Amino acid sequence: MRNKKPLIFLLLLSMQIFLTSCADKKQSPAPAPAPAPVPPIPAVAATDESRDLSCSYFYFLWGTHAESNKKYSEAQEAYEKALICDPDADFVLRKLPVLLIKMEKQHAAAQWLREAIKKNPSDIESQLLLARLDVNSGNTDEAIQIYEKILELAPDNNTVRLRLGYLYSQQGRYQEGEKTIKVLLTKDPDSYFALLYLARLAIQSGDFNTAATLYEKILTLNWSQDLVYEMTEFYGMREQYQRVEELYASILKQEPENERAALGRVHALLLTGKDKDALAELARIRTFSSKPTNIDLISSRVFIRTKNFDKANALLEKILTKKESSAARYMLAVIRYENNKREAALAHLRKITHGDEEFENSIVLQTKILSDLKRTPEAITLVKKLIDNPSRRQPLYFNLLAGIYVNQEQLASGHEILKKGIELYPDNVQLFFEYGLLLEQERRQNEAIASMEKVIELQPDHVEALNYLGYTWAENNTQLEKALEYIKKAIALKPDNGYILDSLGWVYFHMGELEKARTELEKALTLEPKDPYIHEHMGDIYLATGQKEKAREAYRQAIEMSKDRKMKEKMQQKIDEVK
Repeated sequence: MRNKKPLIFLLLLSMQIFLTSCADKKQSPAPAPAPAPVPPIPAVAATDESRDLSCSYFYFLWGTHAESNKKYSEAQEAYEKALICDPDADFVLRKLPVLLIKMEKQHAAAQWLREAIKKNPSDIESQLLLARLDVNSGNTDEAIQIYEKILELAPDNNTVRLRLGYLYSQQGRYQEGEKTIKVLLTKDPDSYFALLYLARLAIQSGDFNTAATLYEKILTLNWSQDLVYEMTEFYGMREQYQRVEELYASILKQEPENERAALGRVHALLLTGKDKDALAELARIRTFSSKPTNIDLISSRVFIRTKNFDKANALLEKILTKKESSAARYMLAVIRYENNKREAALAHLRKITHGDEEFENSIVLQTKILSDLKRTPEAITLVKKLIDNPSRRQPLYFNLLAGIYVNQEQLASGHEILKKGIELYPDNVQLFFEYGLLLEQERRQNEAIASMEKVIELQPDHVEALNYLGYTWAENNTQLEKALEYIKKAIALKPDNGYILDSLGWVYFHMGELEKARTELEKALTLEPKDPYIHEHMGDIYLATGQKEKAREAYRQAIEMSKDRKMKEKMQQKIDEVK
């Protein structure tokens, strides 16, 4: 019996609190009705006489119990009654906004928090919660202001400093973001999170060399798989595949059977032309992979790439004996196509149905084969049927059909189909890009530029569009500063691309910086030594610097490399003019 005394005592105590503190209520509280609108926090602090601590705590306990049982409306009403008993009940003031967020009443929660902060400007906890609500609702400016005020109160709050730097970057205020985060490095030069945020800021601002330097420093300080994967994405974007392969290898050194890293390394090996190494790695992966058929499919692709069709064919036929596979069908079609067995290729492709993984690729190859067989109307009908079916149409099909028309020199039809695609998919980058190229082909350059600018608007790091705009402006000797900005951004994304380096040299040429132009074009020629247009540009630079013999030789190289009659005639004319 003694064990029941504490329980009886608590029950009596709670009854006493209720009866003495809330004497004006003759009955126990009824079940909570729908909550009234959230009352504002009293602007004037409560006096000791107006406070009823016992009553406030009673309703607080009631609200906590209701909240734990997910009776949020009942909990809200209880907390509000607790504040009537004691308007300064801090434990309730903190609890209620969190409850409102649970109830998805973010606006009401934000109102409570703003009032609480007005009463207590040094309440960092409420400010942090309010800033998070502002971020989630897209009120970035308000969140920034809150974080700035918090840093005035607590300048050593590193988490807030990182968040503030990130928000600055989201608004394109990269210098402010960098300055904010660099404060952390004055205290700890090896701060992992500060360096990581600075690397990401550098990427957002287009400073890829700085980003690479920071990433490498972070890696030496604190190696981790997550960091390595982030770096492979970064270097892959810049087409530095050798470094990508090394990074994946660093994971495999610790975890030899990490399939994600192993397949990533295979991809990097293929991109650097190391096909044999890729096949050896695939054979190793197959020994521990949970999906050996997928590895066989990848190996088949490599065999096709290396023209080892017999080995690829054997693997693929074996896969099909076990189960139907659109990937196997598609690659068998590719093999038949490469062996000039086009009807056999079509037979495989027609077995790939809508919804299969390789369906879109099968349509692309079918149209190519039909065009090769001079059955273009059949190819057009195939793609038109897909476009006319709302449940099956894709942006790709509009590009594909336009390409067929352009190859048939039906530019107007290609133009029309791309416009229709853009109307249906106004945010599709590739449609605008292909439309821009077609407009250029139609000699409607101003419209082409507008289309490429739309590409950049939708995808600011679209390398080909950046290069097109930069080169076109240089060619027209206009907007040279902007042209330089765009080409430099493209170079940062793809530093080993000879055609973009040629564009950079051409921009410098039109800016009158001939030495810089020569340097960039020499780099371009080491990467693309057989491109006649780069040789022509080099000849123009030599001519501008008075090196006539070198100019003539560059033009001769252009003639030798070109297969276009008009280009050859143009180069011969330049040679004759130099004489």
